[in-house]
Amino acid sequence: MDSTPTVPTPSAHTPQGGVLVGSDGARRRLVVFEDPQCPYCRQFEEISGDLLRREIAAGAVAVEYRMRSFLGPESVRANNALAIAAEAGRFDQLRTEIFAAQPPENSGGFTTEDLLDLGTRAGLTSPEYATGLRDRRYDTWVRQVEDVFKDENPDGTPASLLDGQPVDSQTLLDPQALGTLIRG
Repeated sequence: MDSTPTVPTPSAHTPQGGVLVGSDGARRRLVVFEDPQCPYCRQFEEISGDLLRREIAAGAVAVEYRMRSFLGPESVRANNALAIAAEAGRFDQLRTEIFAAQPPENSGGFTTEDLLDLGTRAGLTSPEYATGLRDRRYDTWVRQVEDVFKDENPDGTPASLLDGQPVDSQTLLDPQALGTLIRG
Protein backbone atom coordinates (compact mmCIF):
# COMPACT_ATOMS: atom_id res chain seq x y z
CA MET A 1 0.00 0.00 0.00
CA ASP A 2 1.30 3.44 -0.97
CA SER A 3 1.82 5.56 2.13
CA THR A 4 2.81 8.69 0.18
CA PRO A 5 0.55 11.52 1.27
CA THR A 6 -1.50 13.04 -1.50
CA VAL A 7 -0.95 16.69 -2.19
CA PRO A 8 -4.14 18.75 -2.50
CA THR A 9 -4.43 19.88 -6.11
CA PRO A 10 -6.67 22.79 -7.04
CA SER A 11 -9.44 22.38 -9.55
CA ALA A 12 -9.93 24.92 -12.35
CA HIS A 13 -6.38 24.43 -13.61
CA THR A 14 -5.08 23.05 -16.87
CA PRO A 15 -3.29 19.68 -16.85
CA GLN A 16 -0.06 21.73 -17.06
CA GLY A 17 -0.89 23.61 -13.83
CA GLY A 18 -1.94 26.92 -15.35
CA VAL A 19 -5.21 28.80 -15.19
CA LEU A 20 -7.00 29.40 -18.47
CA VAL A 21 -8.69 32.76 -18.85
CA GLY A 22 -10.93 32.82 -21.90
CA SER A 23 -12.43 30.15 -24.09
CA ASP A 24 -10.63 26.87 -24.65
CA GLY A 25 -11.86 27.23 -28.25
CA ALA A 26 -10.19 30.60 -28.83
CA ARG A 27 -8.27 30.96 -32.06
CA ARG A 28 -4.90 31.39 -30.31
CA ARG A 29 -3.38 30.32 -27.00
CA LEU A 30 -0.99 32.54 -25.07
CA VAL A 31 0.89 30.97 -22.15
CA VAL A 32 2.18 33.58 -19.72
CA PHE A 33 4.64 32.86 -16.89
CA GLU A 34 4.42 35.37 -14.01
CA ASP A 35 5.55 35.66 -10.40
CA PRO A 36 3.28 37.77 -8.16
CA GLN A 37 6.32 39.63 -6.76
CA CYS A 38 7.96 40.32 -10.12
CA PRO A 39 7.95 44.09 -10.81
CA TYR A 40 8.25 43.40 -14.56
CA CYS A 41 5.12 41.25 -14.36
CA ARG A 42 3.31 44.12 -12.67
CA GLN A 43 4.52 46.37 -15.49
CA PHE A 44 3.25 43.85 -18.05
CA GLU A 45 -0.18 43.83 -16.35
CA GLU A 46 -0.28 47.63 -16.24
CA ILE A 47 0.73 48.01 -19.88
CA SER A 48 -0.86 45.00 -21.62
CA GLY A 49 -3.50 43.68 -19.21
CA ASP A 50 -6.40 45.63 -20.69
CA LEU A 51 -5.41 44.58 -24.23
CA LEU A 52 -5.39 40.92 -23.20
CA ARG A 53 -8.80 41.23 -21.53
CA ARG A 54 -10.24 42.80 -24.73
CA GLU A 55 -8.71 40.09 -26.95
CA ILE A 56 -9.99 37.38 -24.60
CA ALA A 57 -13.50 38.90 -24.66
CA ALA A 58 -13.35 39.00 -28.48
CA GLY A 59 -12.38 35.30 -28.60
CA ALA A 60 -9.09 36.06 -30.34
CA VAL A 61 -6.98 34.47 -27.61
CA ALA A 62 -7.17 32.43 -24.44
CA VAL A 63 -4.44 33.14 -21.89
CA GLU A 64 -3.07 30.37 -19.70
CA TYR A 65 -1.34 31.91 -16.69
CA ARG A 66 1.35 29.67 -15.20
CA MET A 67 2.18 31.34 -11.94
CA ARG A 68 5.76 31.06 -10.75
CA SER A 69 6.94 31.34 -7.14
CA PHE A 70 10.71 31.63 -7.47
CA LEU A 71 10.85 34.97 -5.63
CA GLY A 72 10.13 33.43 -2.25
CA PRO A 73 7.49 32.56 0.33
CA GLU A 74 5.47 35.70 -0.45
CA SER A 75 4.95 34.38 -3.98
CA VAL A 76 3.94 30.97 -2.63
CA ARG A 77 1.31 32.62 -0.38
CA ALA A 78 -0.02 34.72 -3.26
CA ASN A 79 -0.14 31.73 -5.61
CA ASN A 80 -2.01 29.69 -3.00
CA ALA A 81 -4.58 32.51 -2.93
CA LEU A 82 -4.72 32.55 -6.74
CA ALA A 83 -5.33 28.79 -6.84
CA ILE A 84 -8.26 29.20 -4.44
CA ALA A 85 -9.52 32.16 -6.48
CA ALA A 86 -9.38 30.05 -9.67
CA GLU A 87 -11.65 27.50 -8.04
CA ALA A 88 -14.11 30.30 -7.27
CA GLY A 89 -13.92 31.70 -10.83
CA ARG A 90 -12.15 34.89 -9.66
CA PHE A 91 -8.54 34.20 -10.69
CA ASP A 92 -8.03 37.15 -13.04
CA GLN A 93 -9.78 39.53 -10.67
CA LEU A 94 -7.45 38.54 -7.80
CA ARG A 95 -4.42 38.50 -10.09
CA THR A 96 -5.16 42.09 -11.10
CA GLU A 97 -5.54 43.15 -7.44
CA ILE A 98 -2.31 41.39 -6.47
CA PHE A 99 -0.28 43.23 -9.09
CA ALA A 100 -1.91 46.56 -8.22
CA ALA A 101 -0.86 46.12 -4.57
CA GLN A 102 2.46 44.38 -5.16
CA PRO A 103 4.92 44.79 -2.26
CA PRO A 104 8.68 44.98 -2.83
CA GLU A 105 10.32 41.61 -3.43
CA ASN A 106 11.04 39.59 -0.27
CA SER A 107 9.53 42.27 1.96
CA GLY A 108 7.22 39.96 3.89
CA GLY A 109 4.26 41.18 1.87
CA PHE A 110 1.28 39.16 0.75
CA THR A 111 0.47 38.19 4.33
CA THR A 112 -2.73 36.28 4.94
CA GLU A 113 -4.39 39.54 5.98
CA ASP A 114 -3.14 41.29 2.81
CA LEU A 115 -4.53 38.47 0.68
CA LEU A 116 -7.87 38.49 2.54
CA ASP A 117 -8.18 42.22 1.81
CA LEU A 118 -7.19 41.78 -1.83
CA GLY A 119 -9.59 38.87 -2.10
CA THR A 120 -12.45 41.02 -0.82
CA ARG A 121 -11.64 43.60 -3.51
CA ALA A 122 -11.71 40.78 -6.08
CA GLY A 123 -15.10 39.51 -4.86
CA LEU A 124 -13.77 36.60 -2.78
CA THR A 125 -15.78 36.87 0.40
CA SER A 126 -16.59 33.23 1.13
CA PRO A 127 -15.35 31.46 4.24
CA GLU A 128 -13.80 28.87 1.86
CA TYR A 129 -11.36 31.48 0.55
CA ALA A 130 -10.35 32.58 4.05
CA THR A 131 -9.96 29.00 5.28
CA GLY A 132 -7.83 28.06 2.27
CA LEU A 133 -5.53 31.01 2.91
CA ARG A 134 -5.14 30.31 6.60
CA ASP A 135 -4.61 26.58 6.05
CA ARG A 136 -2.17 27.27 3.19
CA ARG A 137 -4.16 24.65 1.31
CA TYR A 138 -2.13 24.58 -1.91
CA ASP A 139 1.36 25.67 -0.76
CA THR A 140 2.90 22.25 -1.43
CA TRP A 141 1.27 22.08 -4.86
CA VAL A 142 2.50 25.63 -5.66
CA ARG A 143 6.07 24.55 -4.85
CA GLN A 144 5.72 21.42 -6.98
CA VAL A 145 4.49 23.31 -10.04
CA GLU A 146 7.31 25.82 -9.58
CA ASP A 147 9.75 22.95 -10.13
CA VAL A 148 7.97 22.10 -13.40
CA PHE A 149 7.66 25.71 -14.53
CA LYS A 150 11.32 26.54 -13.95
CA ASP A 151 12.19 23.83 -16.47
CA GLU A 152 9.67 25.24 -18.97
CA ASN A 153 10.66 28.88 -18.33
CA PRO A 154 14.22 29.10 -17.03
CA ASP A 155 14.75 32.75 -18.01
CA GLY A 156 12.43 34.50 -15.57
CA THR A 157 9.21 36.44 -15.78
CA PRO A 158 7.21 37.65 -17.50
CA ALA A 159 7.70 35.21 -20.31
CA SER A 160 5.25 34.00 -22.89
CA LEU A 161 4.52 31.52 -25.65
CA LEU A 162 1.95 32.18 -28.36
CA ASP A 163 0.80 28.90 -29.87
CA GLY A 164 4.00 27.33 -28.54
CA GLN A 165 6.37 29.98 -29.94
CA PRO A 166 8.29 32.38 -27.64
CA VAL A 167 7.17 36.00 -27.56
CA ASP A 168 9.98 38.48 -26.90
CA SER A 169 9.71 40.76 -23.88
CA GLN A 170 9.61 43.94 -25.98
CA THR A 171 6.44 42.69 -27.67
CA LEU A 172 4.87 41.80 -24.31
CA LEU A 173 5.37 45.39 -23.16
CA ASP A 174 4.02 46.94 -26.38
CA PRO A 175 0.23 46.55 -26.52
CA GLN A 176 0.06 47.49 -30.19
CA ALA A 177 2.69 44.91 -31.18
CA LEU A 178 1.18 42.27 -28.91
CA GLY A 179 -2.30 42.89 -30.29
CA THR A 180 -1.01 42.62 -33.86
CA LEU A 181 0.76 39.38 -33.01
CA ILE A 182 -2.34 37.89 -31.37
CA ARG A 183 -4.59 38.87 -34.27
CA GLY A 184 -1.99 37.91 -36.88
